[in-house]
Amino acid sequence: MTTTATRSSRTHRAERDELDPTPWPLALLCGAVGGALALLAFPPYDLWMLLPVALALLSVAVLTRSAWIALLSSLAWGLAFFVPLTEWANTYAGTMPWVALGIVQALYIVLFGLLARTVMVRRGLTPSTLIVVSALWVAVETFRSHVPWGGLPWGASGFALADSPLLNLGPWIGMAGMAFVVAALGQLLARGVLTLAGRRRSALGGLAGVWPLALAIAAVLATMVVPHPANRAPEGRPTMTVVGAQGSMDPIDPVALTMPEGVFENHLEVTNEATTAYQQQGQQIELIVWPEDSTTYDPRQDPYRGNALTDAATRAGAPILVGTQTAVGEHHRYNHSVLWTSEGETPYVYAKRHPVPFGEFVPARDFFRMITDKVDLVGRDMLPGTEVGLLDLEALELGQGKVGVLICFEIAYDTLIMDTVDAGAEMVVVQSNNALFGDSHEAIQQLAEAKVLAVVTGRSVVHVSTVGHSAIFSPEGRRLDFVDHWEQGYVSAEVPLRTGITPAVAGGIWIAIGISALGLLGWIGALSTRHRAVARRTPRREQARRSTR
Repeated sequence: MTTTATRSSRTHRAERDELDPTPWPLALLCGAVGGALALLAFPPYDLWMLLPVALALLSVAVLTRSAWIALLSSLAWGLAFFVPLTEWANTYAGTMPWVALGIVQALYIVLFGLLARTVMVRRGLTPSTLIVVSALWVAVETFRSHVPWGGLPWGASGFALADSPLLNLGPWIGMAGMAFVVAALGQLLARGVLTLAGRRRSALGGLAGVWPLALAIAAVLATMVVPHPANRAPEGRPTMTVVGAQGSMDPIDPVALTMPEGVFENHLEVTNEATTAYQQQGQQIELIVWPEDSTTYDPRQDPYRGNALTDAATRAGAPILVGTQTAVGEHHRYNHSVLWTSEGETPYVYAKRHPVPFGEFVPARDFFRMITDKVDLVGRDMLPGTEVGLLDLEALELGQGKVGVLICFEIAYDTLIMDTVDAGAEMVVVQSNNALFGDSHEAIQQLAEAKVLAVVTGRSVVHVSTVGHSAIFSPEGRRLDFVDHWEQGYVSAEVPLRTGITPAVAGGIWIAIGISALGLLGWIGALSTRHRAVARRTPRREQARRSTR
C-alpha cells in the first residue's frame, strides 16, 4: 500500500468516526432531563431502565466543542439528580445544608463529564471509548463514595437495580461492576441514537446505529438467566429464627429534633407481642433485633430500661440486640449496638464504624460554623468504632450463628458489609432510625440498598427501623417479611444462613480499583492522540461542508 493510500485510509477512518457536536441549548437540555430521568430510576419510582437512558443523555450533553458547555451540562445533570434525591436532608438539617449537599454531589458529575468529554471528543464513539468512559463512571462513583470524610455512596448506580434483572450480576461483579454495566448500556444507547440521527458519520450510514441498541437490549435480556453463585448453608443449621421489632413513634418535632416519649415502651410492646405469637405456635425465637436509638437512653445506665429488657429477654428465651447512644465526655458519643441477655448481661457491643459527616459529626466545625449555625444541631460528634461488627452467638454460648452488625447508613457502604462477611457473618442485621427524615424517600431508598447488598454479598439482611421501612431479604433478594412506614409491628422469618463467598466479596474493593485504573489509563491515552472526532470548524472546513450539500 502506498503512502498516499495509507493516508487516504486514515482519513476515511477519521471521517467515519467524526461526530457533530451537540448544540449548547440541546446540551443543557439533555443534562437537565438526564438528571431527572436518573432520579426516576431510584426508589420510590423504581424505573431502573431509565438510568442507562440518563447516562446516554449525559454523554450527549458533554459531547460539545466547548468544555464550559460540557461543564454546565453535567452540572445540570448532577443538580437535577442529587438535589431531589437527597431531599431527606432538608427534614433534618434545613434547606441550605440540603442544597449544599446536592451541589457537592453534583460536582462529581461535573468531574465525570469533563473526563468523559476528553475521551469522546478525541476518540469518537469507538468500542474503546465505551470501555474507557464506562470505567471512568466507576472511578468517579468510587471516588464519590469514599472522599471526603468517608464519602457518600447514596445514589450509586447499583442501588437503582433492586428490581432489575441486572442485579443478577451483583454477586459476580459487585457494585462497581454493575455501575460499569449500566454506564456501558448508556454508551451503547448514545452511540445508537447519535448514529441513527445522523450525528455520527459511519460507512454504513444511519443503519450502524441499530446494532448498539440491539446489543443493549440483548445484554439486559441475557442477565435474566444469570445464575447466582453456589452458596451453602452452615452444616446442620440452614436458618435462624429472627424477630425485628418496629415500635414506631409520633413524628419528631422538626424544631427540637428530639425523640418523642414512648419509643422504648413501643418496642417493648412489639417484642412481647412477637414472643406471645411464637410461644402460641410452639416455636422458639433465637434473636430479637431492635432498631438504632430504640432505647432513648442507654439501658446500661438506666435501671428501668435495663430491667425491662432483662424481663423481655427472659420471656422470649432469646437475647435482644438493641440500639443506643453512649455519651463520651462532654463533646462526643458512640452509636452502639448492645446485646442484652436474660441474665441482664451485655456480652457484646458494636460501635458504628462510619459516622455520617455533618449528620453525626461535623468536620472542621469552627470553619463551617462561620457559614451556618446548623452545625450546632449536632451537639456531640460521634466517634467511629474500630472493630468489624460480628456477633458470634455460639462463642457467647447464646445459641448458634454468626451475625454481621451494621447501623443505619452503613448499609450504603459495600466495603463495610463485605468486611462483616469476610469476618464470618452468616447473615447481616441493619439497625436504623429513619424517624429524623419524616415522610421523605430516605427510608425506602435505604431499604433498596439493603436488598441490593444482600444479593451482592450472598447474605440475608434483616433491616429493622424505628418507624420503617423494615424488611428481611434472603441472599437471593427475596423479601421474606415487611412492615411499612410509620406502622407498629415486627418482621420475622426463618432467616437463611450462608457461608459461601461470592466473587464480588472475594474481589472486594479491588474490582472498583481495577475498573477505575482502566478508565484513568484510557483517559491518559486519549490525551496523547492528536485526532479530534469533534473538531473546531474552520472557514475551509465550513466551505467544504456547504459544497457537499
